[in-house]
Amino acid sequence: MASPPRRLLISVDNSDSSEAAVEWTMKNMYQEGDEVHLIHVIPRLQLAQQYGAPPVDFLPYQDPKAYEQLIKTSENFIAKRALTHVGNITPQPVVHIVKYEIDTDSIGNVICKKSDELEAAVTVLARHSKSRLQEFFLGSVTSFCVHHCKRPVLVHSS
Repeated sequence: MASPPRRLLISVDNSDSSEAAVEWTMKNMYQEGDEVHLIHVIPRLQLAQQYGAPPVDFLPYQDPKAYEQLIKTSENFIAKRALTHVGNITPQPVVHIVKYEIDTDSIGNVICKKSDELEAAVTVLARHSKSRLQEFFLGSVTSFCVHHCKRPVLVHSS
């Protein structure tokens, strides 16, 4: 009986450091037959900005066109900044776009849950440069994942 493929989960956003993490992972970790999963979490605040409303769980009117545009924007940068580094592999990469909470813990929680769900061999995150003050007030998704993921986490520092 063949063993299941190794699964690599890479967290992506529209940043140079995220793009570099994808490129590094594909050059240094990817092995033929691995499943590559890319995850992007759309913060709730971003949705609220689109709708012109405060970040609440229920919005009485959600403009489907604005939401579709936000998804399209995510798909575009993932195609341009991440999938170009993945190349033509089999099986094809899987892209997960998830709408979730705004705070760092919640975004990190989504990534950790997806890592557990996939039984990822590794979860790759890009280290973003934040000052200590920014990190104190805004938090760090990477830090959250390092401390809370049950699966191995690799932090790429470009």
